[in-house]
Amino acid sequence: MSYLQTPLQPPTAFANGYLEAASHARQPLCGNSEGWGPISRDRYDFTPCFLDVWIATVAAAGIIGGVGATWYLLKKCSPQPVKKNWHFYAKLIIIGALVVTTALQAALQIEYYKGIWAGDFRFWTTILNLASLGVIFYVQYNEHWRSRNANGVVLFYWLFLLIAYAVKLRSLISQHIYREHVAYFAVFTTSVGLAAIEFLLEWAVQKRLSDYDALGDDDECPYEYADVFSVLTFGWMTPMMKRGYKTYLTQDDLWNLRKRDTTRASADAFEEAWSSELAKKRPSLWIALFRAFWAPYFRGALIKTFSDVLNFAQPQLLRLLISFVSSYSTDSPVPPQPVARGAAIAIAMFVVSISQTAFLHQYFQRAFETGMRIKSSLTAAIYAKSTRLSNEGRASKTTGDIVNYMAVDSQRLQDLAQYGQQLWSAPFQIVLCMLSLYQLLGWSMFAGVGAMIIMIPINGYIARLMKTLQKEQMKNKDARTRLMTEILNNMKSIKLYAWTTAFINRLNVIRNDQELKTLRKIGATQAFSNFTWSTTPFLVSCSTFGVFVLTQHRALTTEIVFPALTLFNLLTFPLAILPMVITAIVEASVAVGRITSFLTAEELQEDAVLRESPVEENGEESVRVREANFTWNRHEEHLALQDINFSAHKGELACIVGRVGAGKSSFLESILGGLWKTRGEVVVRGKTAYVPQQAWVMNASVRENIVFGHRWDAQFYEQTVNACALRDDFATLPDGDQTEVGERGISLSGGQKARLTLARAVYARADIYLLDDCLSAVDQHVGRHLIDNVLGPKGLLAGKTRILATNSIPVLIESDMIVLLREGKILEKGTYDQLMAMKGEIASLIKTSQNEDQSESDSRASESVVSEEETIYGGNSPMSDDQDQDEAEAAQENSHLAPLRTGNGTARKSSFQSLRRASTASFKGPRGKVIDEEGGGGLKSKQEKEFSEQGKVKWSVYGEYAKVSNLVAVGFYLALLVGAQTASVGGSVWLKNWSEINQRYGGNPHVGRYISIYFAFGVGSAALGVVQTLILWIFCSIEASRKLHERMAFAIFRSPMNFFETTPAGRILNRFSSDIYRVDEVLARTFNMLFVNSARAVFTLVIVSVTTPVFIALIVPLGALYLYIQRYYLRTSRELKRLDSISRSPIYAHFQESLSGMSTIRAYNQQKRFELENEWRVDANLRAYFPSISANRWLAVRLEFIGSIIILSAAGFAIISVASHSGLTAGAVGLAMSYALQITQSLNWIVRQTVEVETNIVSVERVLEYAALPSEAPEIISKNRPPISWPSKGGVSFYNYSTRYRPGLDLVLKNIHLNIKPHEKIGVVGRTGAGKSSLTMALFRIIEPAEGHVSIDNLNTSTIGLLDLRRRLAIIPQDAALFEGTVRDNLDPGHVHDDTELWSVLEHARLKEHVASMPGRLDAQINEGGSNLSAGQRQLVSLARALLAPSNILVLDEATAAVDVETDAMLQATLRSSMFRNRTIITIAHRINTILDSDRIIVLDHGKVAEFDTPAALVRSKGLFYELVREANLLSSLDVSQT
Repeated sequence: MSYLQTPLQPPTAFANGYLEAASHARQPLCGNSEGWGPISRDRYDFTPCFLDVWIATVAAAGIIGGVGATWYLLKKCSPQPVKKNWHFYAKLIIIGALVVTTALQAALQIEYYKGIWAGDFRFWTTILNLASLGVIFYVQYNEHWRSRNANGVVLFYWLFLLIAYAVKLRSLISQHIYREHVAYFAVFTTSVGLAAIEFLLEWAVQKRLSDYDALGDDDECPYEYADVFSVLTFGWMTPMMKRGYKTYLTQDDLWNLRKRDTTRASADAFEEAWSSELAKKRPSLWIALFRAFWAPYFRGALIKTFSDVLNFAQPQLLRLLISFVSSYSTDSPVPPQPVARGAAIAIAMFVVSISQTAFLHQYFQRAFETGMRIKSSLTAAIYAKSTRLSNEGRASKTTGDIVNYMAVDSQRLQDLAQYGQQLWSAPFQIVLCMLSLYQLLGWSMFAGVGAMIIMIPINGYIARLMKTLQKEQMKNKDARTRLMTEILNNMKSIKLYAWTTAFINRLNVIRNDQELKTLRKIGATQAFSNFTWSTTPFLVSCSTFGVFVLTQHRALTTEIVFPALTLFNLLTFPLAILPMVITAIVEASVAVGRITSFLTAEELQEDAVLRESPVEENGEESVRVREANFTWNRHEEHLALQDINFSAHKGELACIVGRVGAGKSSFLESILGGLWKTRGEVVVRGKTAYVPQQAWVMNASVRENIVFGHRWDAQFYEQTVNACALRDDFATLPDGDQTEVGERGISLSGGQKARLTLARAVYARADIYLLDDCLSAVDQHVGRHLIDNVLGPKGLLAGKTRILATNSIPVLIESDMIVLLREGKILEKGTYDQLMAMKGEIASLIKTSQNEDQSESDSRASESVVSEEETIYGGNSPMSDDQDQDEAEAAQENSHLAPLRTGNGTARKSSFQSLRRASTASFKGPRGKVIDEEGGGGLKSKQEKEFSEQGKVKWSVYGEYAKVSNLVAVGFYLALLVGAQTASVGGSVWLKNWSEINQRYGGNPHVGRYISIYFAFGVGSAALGVVQTLILWIFCSIEASRKLHERMAFAIFRSPMNFFETTPAGRILNRFSSDIYRVDEVLARTFNMLFVNSARAVFTLVIVSVTTPVFIALIVPLGALYLYIQRYYLRTSRELKRLDSISRSPIYAHFQESLSGMSTIRAYNQQKRFELENEWRVDANLRAYFPSISANRWLAVRLEFIGSIIILSAAGFAIISVASHSGLTAGAVGLAMSYALQITQSLNWIVRQTVEVETNIVSVERVLEYAALPSEAPEIISKNRPPISWPSKGGVSFYNYSTRYRPGLDLVLKNIHLNIKPHEKIGVVGRTGAGKSSLTMALFRIIEPAEGHVSIDNLNTSTIGLLDLRRRLAIIPQDAALFEGTVRDNLDPGHVHDDTELWSVLEHARLKEHVASMPGRLDAQINEGGSNLSAGQRQLVSLARALLAPSNILVLDEATAAVDVETDAMLQATLRSSMFRNRTIITIAHRINTILDSDRIIVLDHGKVAEFDTPAALVRSKGLFYELVREANLLSSLDVSQT
């Protein structure tokens, strides 16, 4: 052994080697003379016993974890048939070999440690290791069948075992064991090699799957089979990121949700928890949410604790690093520490940084998933609740409110779930920080705490101020959105009445005088809050160091300053987040209150209607109402209906008549169970179908609207379509019955909507039909057709119970029973003949509308005109309801219709005549699309696809935004930004110099000078920051959003009508609400964050490079990697966010639509289907949302890894440089490291904010896109203004006029040539779709001529401005548009008329009494859409408007549609009174009788003028008009003999 005895090695060769054992002078359980160490006395290495502690730890963890894993595999995972392959055998054989080598090690140890092996820890470690290998063997054996991926415990076991083995191997090599004890060394190295191979086999080689799993589901979320490393690094997201980088992601590229994330799963969990809450007296939504979703959230909390603790390990390590560096300085009292220690510190910093990242993001993922589940479960619960809401529940909440619960309030709860953990985590971090500071600085740290405590009330006050401002802002926003909604819904009326300026002014008042004013205040408050916020950490450090220097006798050295600074930096986060979390909790509790009040709101009366099985025989009673009282609101005295006794029988048609507001609709609602029944009983036998008065049409294809979730039956569908007279409409619609109808059925006419809802009812083949005035919206001849083919005794529904609320006389003649309602009571009821004989009110009603001279026997016999194609179907499908299903299916294939019965037909109809009921089709995913952008598939009627840019936003948009933001201000802002950052870095550099001087002196000289300069730096930096924020808000951001909103609003008002017909209102509204909100409040903030963080990152890199110039070499590769990751992320994240927002709006659109049609959905009993559809849509949104939050984690983990490398290299280079005696000072290293520790945050923020800026600048792009919309003709052409008195005479001429609704469609009017003389009364008639309404559109230039022109009083209307034209014409449009506001606003939005004028027109319009009785009279409030007036009264309001307009030309567009016979008679009388004698009146008629006394009549047919002459002449010529009159049974009222 002599060759080994070098001076460094003591001659007692290896008394302390790994395999040496001494029987004397040993510590307990350790037979080695070096003892437990941990560091050996003689060489820089761990002691042998301490080396084995690590291996023992890994082995013990392996045993405990392995037992847990085994339990999990056997209990929770079901075995699959998986074939055994080489991989399976190889892994188990290698573990077997490891067991052998480990046993050999134990044998050798017994040999070496003679006599003491039983008491030696090293031997028992080997035994423990053997046991752990056995456990792991069992886990790996089981996992083959029961798991698709490698078990996490196993992977970690091999990984840590390898690390522990590697450390031990290094030690053995340094002890030269391979010379002395070859056998042991060989066995041990073999074990290391085997362990490495095993790890690679387990982790890198994909294990064999069962055949079922191998087939796999392409769209399955890879998280389901990701191994633990992939989960920690979010590696399972990488395939999606790659795909997103290569191509633009679409809905189809997204994965399916994991089972536990689906809406169904969350909703079930929540439902269960909520129903147990409802049993209590005061149900709490908080508790329900907690019970449903606590588990992952709690796990997140545990993970967060680890992450917080690791966070505070960094400053401690920094302190060690600084003391290491200072031990190398020339005047250091201690000898230099060994380099290995420095390396260990650097590596520890790296490891801590990486583990903290891993923990933090696992916690975030848990929190976000919980938030996502909370939101989806609440969405489902709110939807389900809305299907059960009663009228009282609905009355207090508008549709908008309820949609807000779903959109806003549940979002608040989601946000809280994401950050709520900070409520305990922030105080925890503060406490940890305080403890670390105390250990560092002693009592003087309380000065800093004091400074913080002083800042808390200030920040609290600012937060309160912000809150009140925000509330005010919300009010302004709501007001603006409401106004905008009304403007968009009634755009046509605004254009017809030429009210654009009045409404633009109303909008500008809300926007500029209220909203932006508040926004300025918010901006200033924000700037001030930023000031206090950024000065807090600085004041804290200033006061702490000041007190330290003055009270303590220690020098304030770098070892104290920089760890303290790092701790103060760590403090800012919890301090900043606490107030935010508290406000979030306050907001969330408000939201919880609102949602709770909604979820506990009153539901429909369960027992209002007794439902029984359908009756078989015709004539049996199917609806019975006995002694019943109903009210809309059970908390008020007022009864809607009282003492109702009514019964309806199978096969009968019952008609309900009455004035406007007599309670006809309420009567039908009460049979459906929509009203609250205070007494009596209602029995309904069989399924119901319902046609509401306001037709409710879904935003889907026409066919989907008719089939409405029932099973498809082509033959019966054809019958239905023909019977409802929709065949011709399908021919005119762009895509037949596949035409998309748009929201609120915007692309259909009123009559088409009415017939569509009727067809839906017919197709449902229910037992009882409740029809609310479905004839008023259709033309008379169509009405006749419907009576014959659907409603009448020979119609499709002849075998059903039909209850029809109506004002149409021809139906009454066909009906089996008539009921007259007056003020909620039944006045008269009986058959037609009985009532005519009684000569009561109904008789006189019918008399007035039918001219007396026509005998009623005639009218009974008057044959209805039936053309060949319109066969009347006797509903004899040879089927009875209760025959069993198979037969039914068979019969459905060929349900041949029985031939028409001839003869008197009075024979009792047999029960076979009832149509088979439609069975509901099973729900197979939603109707229509899940996302907004509809690929039209070649359909013309699709709504315009919402244009959404793909890829990067063009630079021109940024340029445009900078321009509107005022470039000078932007320049100033950037200069101040750089100044503020420089000042803050200056402060740190100054601290470094100060602390180095203190170290040299060993005391604290010139305290005052140093502190005051430090203070000046800090306050200066903060002050510059304030000015910078103010400039950004007040001069840039608000300016920009004012200009952008003005430009967009103006462009919208000036857009031609066809833009509103092809664009859903929701989409335009979206630009005015969410896009403008982003431009107002979000953009400036994100730009600010982006610039501030970029400046910070740049300064950090500069500082690190200055201290260790080698670092510059790393900047390039790290920068490249950073940009590479960022590019990957940007593309994918942008598309995911876009998919998320595109798939979000249909959820709300569908919800809003369902809310407005809830009575229909309930009547058809389709609540379940609509709930499923809602879930489906939410899931579609989550499919985009889940990857988009995971992408954020993916990015953060990777960026923080780069940050960790920067920390490692900054520390590593510093250590190398110090060890090579470059004279690098401890201060410089401290400064560089304290900045490097912050860089991860900055890097993270930069990428986040880049994405935010990109996402939000899209809003600017969208606003600019609408600001550049093509506008209609100018409002005023100043060179060409009509004379003041024009049109004084009122003659209208069309010169070969043709027009189309929009380019690409067919002409709707073709070569019209008309000449209307002044003061003529003209009637316009024609079948639906003949172009009657287009005529008025043409007159008002809502649609421009394709050729030809219109002239009024010989002035070509195409040559003057639109305002001049429309102001001089009066119109009573088809649908009366009413706005929220006073009666005065509604009659005269521009406020140009005085009260006397208003009262006089109200009197003429028969509204004076009603308005006088309203509280506030002319200033009485009218609700949104005029909902507190009846349909008839709304029509009268538009009559009053027409009377106000000083015009000689009046156009009436089907103004009499919703009015009952009496009101109609009054209207007609008004229109024939002296007031209108000198006006030209053009009436577009529905009911022929209103225009029989016109001077001349225009008959339109397919857009051409077919006939134009006096009524008598037209009847004599036996043309189209004659047909129409004959269908309406009015021939006898015209005296044809006129000459």
